[in-house]
This record gives sequence, structure tokens and C-alpha cells, in this order.
Amino acid sequence: MHLIERYALSTGLEVDNPDISHLFYPTACNEYVCFHASSKDNLRDYDYWDEVKELIDPYFKKLNLKTLQIGLEKDPNLKCDIDLRGRTNIRQMAYLVKNCSLFLGVDSFPAHLAGFYNRKMVSIYSNSFAACVRPYWGNQSNQKIIETERPNGEKPSFSFSENPKTVNRVKPELIANSALDLLEQKPIKYKTLFIGNNYKSNFAEVIPVEKTTIKADLIDVRMDYAHNEYWLKDILERNQVEITLSKPIHSNFLKSGKIKKIVYKADSFDQNFLQEIKESSIPHVLICTSSENLNRERAKNFDYLVNHLDIKDLIKNNKKR
Repeated sequence: MHLIERYALSTGLEVDNPDISHLFYPTACNEYVCFHASSKDNLRDYDYWDEVKELIDPYFKKLNLKTLQIGLEKDPNLKCDIDLRGRTNIRQMAYLVKNCSLFLGVDSFPAHLAGFYNRKMVSIYSNSFAACVRPYWGNQSNQKIIETERPNGEKPSFSFSENPKTVNRVKPELIANSALDLLEQKPIKYKTLFIGNNYKSNFAEVIPVEKTTIKADLIDVRMDYAHNEYWLKDILERNQVEITLSKPIHSNFLKSGKIKKIVYKADSFDQNFLQEIKESSIPHVLICTSSENLNRERAKNFDYLVNHLDIKDLIKNNKKR
């Protein structure tokens, strides 16, 4: 049962068409695609709109459709042709939704407006059954309702917070192809294999083999691929970093205050270096890469958590994904 029908049943009132008073808002184009990327609950905010837009932007250009974003000023910027985040009131937003050629968004008030105005629309749902909260009005043939994947009979959370967010299980190409279908375009041949938790992070891995000017929120210097302390010193002059290594580095690096974390991956661990890491108070992770040495290293380093990494198993499991 839809929520509106439940409210009607509980109150003894009849469901009728709403009367929405929209207000003109000027745009620089006649035909446009309207994006709305957020809702009042963060768990319904889809994190991969950039990927969706990148997939279908070429089709919008071919069809001479501009892109327009509505919502709050704090909403993520999708780099649309027209950015109206935080610049409209509800009545003006209703006008923009009413006159769009296509609406793409999350489970939110603008999605219900798009349904009421019978716009072609794609909206995604996660923490509730879509049948209960989808747009109530409008021709359903114009509506592509995407419900997140729920494997093994999983039910919606009906929660105001989720970690990780189930809405992000929706693949970008599913949203893109739903939009293209409404625009009577051929589907794209694109398949998402796996999206990790750090996918949206501003993250860079650097192999220290030459001078680099890279800057990021998080830099991981991969000394396990190239153990070069000269270029490590150069990188530390400009950045705070994490270091992944398989051999010890000079103790001066540990005293620099530039290392936020050390990931020590090796078949066996250098005890003197472990003591230096401990004295430096730098957060660290120990990973034993030898199945044969694992028990011995755990016994020898009883005060540490020694993880195990089998590269062959890792590759095998990633292929299954």
C-alpha cells in the first residue's frame, strides 16, 4: 500500500489531485534534463551521479538537451550546464520540474513533482519499498523506478541512517540506460564490476621513482613497489602521507611528523624497525604475505595484530566480483 493511501485510510479522507502553484523561473534553454542529487536524509543520497552524468552526457549533446541541477546550495555539484542549487524557492523549483524534458533524482519531493507533472523521470529508492513511496500521480510508463539491490531476501532498513548506504548498490549504467530508454536511445554497453568504499575518496598512490608534484587528501607512497628513500624524502617535504612498505626505512622519516600511517607488508618483520614504529606512535598495520611464516610471525609479535594477505586468494576473490 502506498503511503498516501495509508494516510487516507487512517484519516478517513479521500485521495485527490493536489493543486500546485508554480512560479516562473527563467532558464537559458527550452529543453533540459533536470537533476536532483540529494534528499533530507543522507542515506538516500546517491554518490555516483557524476558517473551517471558522464555516461549519458554525449546523448544529451546529440539531442540538444542542456543539463540543469536543482536542490540546496550544499548539494554535490554535478557540473551541469545550469546550476540552480540554492537559487530557487519551492514554487520556482516546481516550475523547473514541470518544464523539463527528463528528470533524474533520488527519492525526494522533486521526484513526486516530476510524477505529478507526468514528466519522463528516473528515480532511485533504497530504505523503503519503492511501491510504498514512489510518485503516486502520473503515467507510470513515463517513470523508471529503480530499487536498490537486496540480495538473499534482504528487506529495506526503513532507517534514517545506513552505513554503508544501500542506495549505492545501484549501478550507474542502470540509471543511465533507464534514462536513455525514456529518450528512445540505444543502451550503452557498460558494466560496473566493483565499486569499493574508497572510490569517491581524493586518493592517490605514488610509486617513488621520480619527482612528483601530486597533491591529494590522502597519498599512499608505495615503497613496496620501489624502495627509494631519496624520492620519499622529496614527497614528505610537501605532503603528509601514508606509506606502504616491505623493508625498513631510516628512523629520521619516522620522526618527521609527516607520516600518518604505515602499512608494513612482508614475509617476515624486522624487529628493530617494529620497535622504532612503536616508539614513534605512528598508526600502523602489519600484513604477513607468507602463509608459511604466518604462525611464527604472530607468535614472535604477540603484542601486534598481524594480518594475513594471500595474493593468489585476493586475485581469485576479486575475479569473482
